[in-house]
Amino acid sequence: MVIVLYEKPLRMELSGHDLLVDGRPQPKTVRTLSEMVRVFMSHVEMEGLEDLAMYYMYRQVYKRETTRFDITVIPARQIGGECAKTYGHYHPRSEDGLAYPEIYQVLHGSCTFLLQKKNRNGSVDVSIIGAKEKDVVLMPPFYGHVSINSGKDDLVLSNLVYDRFESMYREYETNRGAAYYYLKDGSLVQNSNYLVEKSERLGPAELNARYGFQCQDLFTEFYSKPEKFAFLEKPSLLGKSQ
Repeated sequence: MVIVLYEKPLRMELSGHDLLVDGRPQPKTVRTLSEMVRVFMSHVEMEGLEDLAMYYMYRQVYKRETTRFDITVIPARQIGGECAKTYGHYHPRSEDGLAYPEIYQVLHGSCTFLLQKKNRNGSVDVSIIGAKEKDVVLMPPFYGHVSINSGKDDLVLSNLVYDRFESMYREYETNRGAAYYYLKDGSLVQNSNYLVEKSERLGPAELNARYGFQCQDLFTEFYSKPEKFAFLEKPSLLGKSQ
């Protein structure tokens, strides 16, 4: 199956789980089931199981200076009744004191983003964002995030992020995943390792508006106007460069 993601300014297409940009195959890394057993709701005993590819990452598909455009593909799978997802991570603080943000767009399929922010008392506030094809979603400063394939097809995401920091995974590994698990029937199960102080459901536009951010298409706007995304390197500019 071939999915054409963009015709221009660069042609991007997925052939199976191979990404081609202007006809050139892109390198990929794979996150496997054995690497993710610590973040699923149910215990996964790997002995005798196939070590499935849980998602594919194509990093630096396009780059301008210190900001890179990536693509991630999450096949439609269920593990112990839980929908396939990314591992989950936080970002460190930037020089201006705010944690680095990130932006995602759904290019194919449907996604549920689970965002969580740590409070001083050890609890977390959670935002649950349902996103469909073409939706752009900001991951604000200080929010850890997990991307979940909540549909029946492969989920294809793009993301835009500052390139000079390392994501932090320990919180998710220590607590066995995010504050909620998303099951194949669409229900959420709270992770008992967290105290959830506040939980809310938001649409992408509502979340973005809170931070004064607007974007219709992540790649084409980054390609033509990279300065719009300067806040990815300097988060204090968020809401000031639209």
